[in-house]
Amino acid sequence: DTREYEQMELSTQDIERFRQRGYCVQAGFYDQATIQKISAWLDALKTTPPPEGAEACYYELSPATGEELLVRVEHVLGEHNPEITRLMLTPKLLGAMTDLLGEEPVLFKEKVNYKLPGTRPDKLHQDQAAGWNVYTDFFVTMAVVIDANRRDNAALSFLANGKYEKALMGPEWAPLTDADPPWEPASDYELLEANPGDVVFFDSYVPHGSPANTSNAPRRNIYLTFNRKSAGDMRMRYYRDKWKSYPPNKPGQGRSVGSYRV
Repeated sequence: DTREYEQMELSTQDIERFRQRGYCVQAGFYDQATIQKISAWLDALKTTPPPEGAEACYYELSPATGEELLVRVEHVLGEHNPEITRLMLTPKLLGAMTDLLGEEPVLFKEKVNYKLPGTRPDKLHQDQAAGWNVYTDFFVTMAVVIDANRRDNAALSFLANGKYEKALMGPEWAPLTDADPPWEPASDYELLEANPGDVVFFDSYVPHGSPANTSNAPRRNIYLTFNRKSAGDMRMRYYRDKWKSYPPNKPGQGRSVGSYRV
């Protein structure tokens, strides 16, 4: 990246922290007016499933209550959502991704995790293990905090000591441990309590996950994943592959908690 320091969206300290630990946090990256608009849109999606060809919804049965919950919505940006796309894919975001990827970014995939009360934990995993090696070998994701992330409503937890390989540490499609968070030793992990508008940038190899949501409050985060432009635009190929092997479902078709998916 040949841009001058003052043109960078992230500080040299943030970039170095990202390279050492695999993640870094930016408080207040999006303003509250933007977050409120996105939150209202997410509320509408929860009550009115989208038309065919727009967002792809996934429903699961809560292991705690048996209730059917909307757990994930994918394919949320693009022509079917121009305002949300404009609010999220800002020059500031694309500049930050350029800082971290070292070249122009291309959107690979995007999703909303609703993480409603009663939702299961997400076990310790590397995103790259979800079959991403067939597309390219490195991605950076930005998690956008929509609701306050706290310990009891499933805030994200990351391996914080930097001691991981930029490679798969286990078999594809499997978590790194069957244990639920918090993981041991606790001093090696950081649970990130964050506020609406904050973002977390993380690479596709850093181990992370989240506990179950045992609170009465949702923990909605949006995840935008990018690859380097030199690897190509693979977004629709990814979605075609994903929907063939793990298709979206509709209300009344909620799945039991099953295989590892990110």
